[in-house]
Amino acid sequence: MAVDLNFCEDGNPGGPPVLLVHAFPTSHALWEHQIEALGKRYRLIRPDLRGFGGSPVPVPPYSMEAFVADLLRLLDRLEIDQVNYVGISMGGMIGQVFALSEPERLQSLALCMTTSSVPEDTPPDQDPAYYISARLFRRAAATVQNEGMEPIVAMCLDRWFRPEFQDSAPARRVAEIIRGNTPKGYMGGVGAMTGFDVTARLSEIVLPTLVMPGALDQGTPISCSEEIASRIPGARLKVVDEARHIAIVEQPQVCNRHLLDHLHNFAA
Repeated sequence: MAVDLNFCEDGNPGGPPVLLVHAFPTSHALWEHQIEALGKRYRLIRPDLRGFGGSPVPVPPYSMEAFVADLLRLLDRLEIDQVNYVGISMGGMIGQVFALSEPERLQSLALCMTTSSVPEDTPPDQDPAYYISARLFRRAAATVQNEGMEPIVAMCLDRWFRPEFQDSAPARRVAEIIRGNTPKGYMGGVGAMTGFDVTARLSEIVLPTLVMPGALDQGTPISCSEEIASRIPGARLKVVDEARHIAIVEQPQVCNRHLLDHLHNFAA
């Protein structure tokens, strides 16, 4: 059953609507560096996914389909027929499911630092401490169950940002966002991502699509985005240099430029 999500609205209330969907395990606050740049023209809707931020935290398991149903419920509450979808990491995974199941509700799609599948194990040529996999998530979930969210903070900052950025004020703000979540919501997100794989269906997506990886991302490296962009007809690939997994915080000006270019072409 869909839940009523907590959300924030920013920007131009009369502009084309843009749905900004956050990464796991964060909240709508992850998009704070996009508000000023994108909000001059666009109506920005920043939801907290179920289990995160100020939204309800149902008992797990969660699913990608449940996340999509919640977002559809929110759009219906706001009387928005079509929206431009921008998702990062897990938000990008949800965006792919949304585009496959409800394409008529989207005008465009932007997939940031994400992947089209979560393998059971790390590929042999990748670092198992970073590359996204079900095994990595299960290890982290066990830590959360035993010790709470605090150990996850250091793990996320290490995976998400370059070493020289990890003690910056923006990175410390991300740490606060992670701390604000609960083990129950964390477990729900892990369950939704485990087994996720839409790679074989990506050719069905016919929306104008931007795919935006971080050049230094070790969790969802450029190869993941290249796979997505090669399979979605007409998709554009824009790499963000000098950034790991959460480039919207580490290199916001570059990300905002790519997002604005994309939205300018396709958001009505």
